[in-house]
Amino acid sequence: MRTKPHYFAIGMFVIISVLLGLAGLVLLSSDALQAPDRFIETYVDESVQGIDVGTPFKLRGVKVGSVSQVSLVSSVYETSKMYVLIRIALDKRHMDLKNVEFEEELKRQISNGLRLHLVPQGITGLSFVEADLFPDALQPPLEIDWEPEVLYVPSIPSTLNLLSRSLERMAGQLNTLNLDVIGDNIEEMTGNLNETVVHVQKLMANASDASEDITENIRVASHDLPEITAHLKTTTDQLEAMIHSSDQDIDQILDNLRYITDEAGELIRMLKRYPGMLLSEPPEQKMSR
Repeated sequence: MRTKPHYFAIGMFVIISVLLGLAGLVLLSSDALQAPDRFIETYVDESVQGIDVGTPFKLRGVKVGSVSQVSLVSSVYETSKMYVLIRIALDKRHMDLKNVEFEEELKRQISNGLRLHLVPQGITGLSFVEADLFPDALQPPLEIDWEPEVLYVPSIPSTLNLLSRSLERMAGQLNTLNLDVIGDNIEEMTGNLNETVVHVQKLMANASDASEDITENIRVASHDLPEITAHLKTTTDQLEAMIHSSDQDIDQILDNLRYITDEAGELIRMLKRYPGMLLSEPPEQKMSR
């Protein structure tokens, strides 16, 4: 039995297909309108494992774009540098600036320390590109010998790369060390340290003995101190008595010397007035005082 074709269903299918096609075109047009028209790029001197087209680009943790190209610099520019170029398409929704204003603002932020770096995402092996301010970054920007096609933002090594370089330098320095000599020196230092500890213990023991002797001497001196003080007081009293007695003798001697001086002066005056008195008796009234 032959069935008739369902023209209505076929027509509906065609109409729906056309509508879906138109919707797709609209969506594609919308995506085209939303396509980014601003790009920035950076160059890194390390592995970009985990970075691919579509990798998120974040500004301080906020997604503002995605990676649009990852390639060697030498495939884009005429250079012998082995850098990796990462070109990033910025989301216009987060960049509401005119082209000139955006370029000026970007240059100002670069002068303030804006740098790009790779950030690993845990143990998944994936990474993303992040922009942040590093005003104290010690690493200078990579040297480039070409003119970038789009705005260029310098990069700094990733934390993992810095750690890897530090470990490599440390391993290289360890290889240059003479571990046998260092071991001998450590053993010698340990022996000297043990001897020093023994000397210190002896010094501490001697100091303890000396402290006990000093304590005993102080105790004895404290016991004899009252007796010594009493003797000292007695001696002081005797000295004061002797000084007082001497003062009386000295006063008597001074009085006698004063009397003799007065008599000698009177005798000289009498001799001046009566020179012949040396051969005769002096006048009674004149010699009497």
